[in-house]
Amino acid sequence: MKLRADTYKRGAIYSASLSVVVKFIAFIQNLLIAYYLGAVTGTDIYFYLFGGIITGCEIIQTIVSSVLIPRSMQLRNQLSAHEENSYINAFLYSISCIIVPIIIVIMATGEASIRLLSNFSENDIHEHIQLLYILLPVSLPYVFNIVYTEILTSHRYFIFPQLIAVINNLSIVFIVILFHEKWNTNSLAIGFSIATLINSIWLLIFMKRNLSWNYTCFSFVYLKGSLGNIGTVFANHSVVAFTTMFPLYLLSMFYPGTITVVTYAIKLLQAPMNLLLQLFTVLQIKLNEQYSLYALKEMRQTFMHIAGKAVLYSVIGAIFFFLLRTPVIEIFFGRGAMTSENTSLFIHILGILIISIPFSIIISVSSRMLYALQRVKVYSMIMMPTNLLTCAMYYWLILSGSANGYAYTVVLTEILKAAIITICTFYLLKK
Repeated sequence: MKLRADTYKRGAIYSASLSVVVKFIAFIQNLLIAYYLGAVTGTDIYFYLFGGIITGCEIIQTIVSSVLIPRSMQLRNQLSAHEENSYINAFLYSISCIIVPIIIVIMATGEASIRLLSNFSENDIHEHIQLLYILLPVSLPYVFNIVYTEILTSHRYFIFPQLIAVINNLSIVFIVILFHEKWNTNSLAIGFSIATLINSIWLLIFMKRNLSWNYTCFSFVYLKGSLGNIGTVFANHSVVAFTTMFPLYLLSMFYPGTITVVTYAIKLLQAPMNLLLQLFTVLQIKLNEQYSLYALKEMRQTFMHIAGKAVLYSVIGAIFFFLLRTPVIEIFFGRGAMTSENTSLFIHILGILIISIPFSIIISVSSRMLYALQRVKVYSMIMMPTNLLTCAMYYWLILSGSANGYAYTVVLTEILKAAIITICTFYLLKK
């Protein structure tokens, strides 16, 4: 398999094929974590800290995919690769000046920061504080990995996100198998940190050799023109990040293992859904290129073709997933350190969350069209108020129904978001 695809169709095939491998390894990883570590306070704190770091990084990834990459491809196609290079580097150096002080402050305050940002007990935080000191320092190289992977994808190296994910998952799998008795939940953080550093070195070398990437050149000339869209996306996805972490904050006050079970359910839910989402990465690049070449009619045709198939496949997949969820969870997760109470909660929550799959697909494919049209503000105007409404529903339903309230909130708000964004997208297509 070539790392670079010569056509978008072949890139989609490569990407989707490797995505199956990634999801299989991720599935094995989750099984091993559940088997060796179960659902306890330590795993709760790990998934809370890890989720917080990843959620923050996803804000940057969204800025890159929705603002920087469409603009960088325009610079590349209309001016030169050097202008693209300088534009991306200016962004990287800017966010580094923001991230580094944040890391230093959180590392210096340590336990006080976690007490402020969660409902875990002081004793539990003190016992598992090492997780923070292991995970937080590698958040900066992880951000760089995200940006470089998006750049390579825009150059039709479509399988790089999957290759990076394979290294991440395998590293965690090996460390957990070998050292779970010695390091307990710290083995998860150590495995992720090792993978992040390996990926960083590989990406730096690959970018230099294959794209002739210059890491010292930078220019803020074009970045200034993107600041408005960057600010809009940042504001919107800061709300998204809060919406992601707020329910975990609420769940951290409940029975030990609740956050872990919810995390297992989300990860298992994402396994089939991400097979379709991976195709949208290729769709995004194709729409970006068509827009940069002013091929607007072809953009509409591409969007309608992909969107129709994606929704159909997601509905069929959701039905089969719902019917098979109980035997899958009982056979694969109902063993080892997992208790029967955790397994029953897992089955129930997943059954509710599966209903949201088709609506999440609609949101994803429609947002790709809005990004390509550089209508980022339209997307943000839709998502910001609905995400604030989501937080209010989380507060109401989680306090009254714990993990079940979380699942009901996800389904109801995904339906609302899908309806609004579909109406706006079709309006823009008609216009």
